[in-house]
Formats: sequence, structure tokens, C-alpha cells
Amino acid sequence: MSITQKDIKLLWGRSGSRCAICRIELSHEAVNSNNSYVIGEQAHIVGELPTAPRGNSPLLLDERNTYHNLVLLCPTHHTEIDKNESDWPIERLYQTKSTHELWVRESLSSVSDLNARANELIVSSIIDSVVTLLRLESWSEWTSFALSPDTSWPDGLGEDIYSCVQKLMGAIWPPEFDELKRSAITLARLAHKASETFLKHAVKQEKSWFAIRFYSEGGWNPNYDADLLRFTQWQQECFQLIHEATKAANWFSDIVRRDINPLFFAEKGKFLIEEGPFLDGTFRSYVLQFTDEQKASLPDAIFENSCPAEPADGNRS
Repeated sequence: MSITQKDIKLLWGRSGSRCAICRIELSHEAVNSNNSYVIGEQAHIVGELPTAPRGNSPLLLDERNTYHNLVLLCPTHHTEIDKNESDWPIERLYQTKSTHELWVRESLSSVSDLNARANELIVSSIIDSVVTLLRLESWSEWTSFALSPDTSWPDGLGEDIYSCVQKLMGAIWPPEFDELKRSAITLARLAHKASETFLKHAVKQEKSWFAIRFYSEGGWNPNYDADLLRFTQWQQECFQLIHEATKAANWFSDIVRRDINPLFFAEKGKFLIEEGPFLDGTFRSYVLQFTDEQKASLPDAIFENSCPAEPADGNRS
């Protein structure tokens, strides 16, 4: 389990974006840019793995990657605590973190700071739900199966996507995160529309849902040509919705990096889609993105008349 956006935001906020040991500021404005670069490191107090520094502990892996087991440090002091375990035992690190966060509250925090951090925590929790329920970590993998000639979706994904739609539409969004809200809702609604469209002609086999080739079911079909055309059009609609959802995933991640966490999916980069195999046996990968004009009209332009608490079945633009 990786560290969630909520835990990252909680750690950075309560640490005042400063190293808990030397209190140097850990984020700065990049030269000639509105983006910030980050030199801080989220260090584990109990090591993430048993073989890591201070890793000999009954603490579970999921617990090791939470705010309570993390301390914000500069690279120098992160290296120091890991090389000198005897000087920096678990108890001393917990005390150092607690003392530093108390200093931040008493010396640096104002009411406006606390309100801003509370809003960022709310949004970070929402971001974590999007990552988990829409399976962003494995986006390229599951969409490649959804875009293959033998179209398939993992079981349970449709329900998770619908849960994400409900969570996003019911969330209390701070007003300063309007574009993040619009990108997240666009992503969830397009993914939900893709799921609903696919499940119209799908059957479950073990742990996946597979497309029903209704044009050839039951032997000889007097309407074969018409049904084949209908199947092809349905499959292309499914593919197009995946394409649009991938554009929304890239929009969403760009806004998270801009407004919340510059490192969000920074290592993986853009969300890709992979299609194939084609008749010549090849596969093709694409990076898809909305234009600025398209972003300005979303999500209203896609599901203008659909009910937010029910399966999305509105008209597509």
C-alpha cells in the first residue's frame, strides 16, 4: 500500500513544510514557473520493510505507510537517521516529530492557515478515493483489455466506478478547487458511462466481464450483417468512452500536481491507452488530452441532463 494523498497532505501541513530536525523549508517556488519543486522526504519512523532501518516491528505494512509513522525531513537528515539507527531510535523520532509539530502550531499557524489545510485534507481524501475506485494505478492495464478485440472488464470495477461518482457528486468541495472538482467528476462520469455501455452486452466469466458477440450467438443468424454492424458500433462507442475517460484522467492528474501534490503520478507520467493486437499483430499506444476549450465546457457538456445520483444515461455531446 502506498502513502495516500490524505496522509501526505496531513504530514506536510502539520510539519509546516519544514524538516522536523533542522526546520529548513522544504518547498520553494521554481524559477520562472508557477509550479513548486519539492526537496522534502516522507521518512518512515518504523521502516517500511523488515529489512529497512528500524524495520523490526510488529507494525503492519498498511500502518507503516500512514501519517502516524511518517516524519517529514530534508534529504540530509533522512540519510542521517537511516545511517545512525542507534542515535535515532523509534522513540526519539516520534518525540522529534511531536515536538516539531507543536512548534509549528504555536509559531507558524494562523486561522487562515488551518482552514486552508483543512480544505486541502478534504480534497486529498477525495483524490485518494478517485485513485482507488477508478484504479488509476493500473489504468493502462485494465483499459488495454477494455480496448482489445476480445473486450473485457474486471469484475467489480463497474460498482467501484459508480461509488466514485456518488462520492464526488455528494462531496463538499472547497470553492478554490473548482477545476479539480470538474476534472474529477468528468473522469468518474465518463468511466461510469463506459462501464454502463459495456455491460449492456457483457457476460461474467470467473473474475471478468466479456463482450457478448450477439451477432453469432445461437448458430445461424438471418440478421447477421445488421447485428454485426450493431455490435461494431457498440464496441466503438465503448472504445471512444475509454478514450475520453483517459483524457479526463490526464486532466485530473495535471490539476492534482498543480494544486495539491507536485509528485502525484509524476514517476509514471501521463496516462496511456494501448490498443491491439491489430490485424498485422501490432499494438499502438497513445497519450490523449482535452483541449482548453473542451475543459471549459466540462462536465456539463457531457452529461448535461443526467441525474448525479443515478447511473449516467444522459446524452453525450
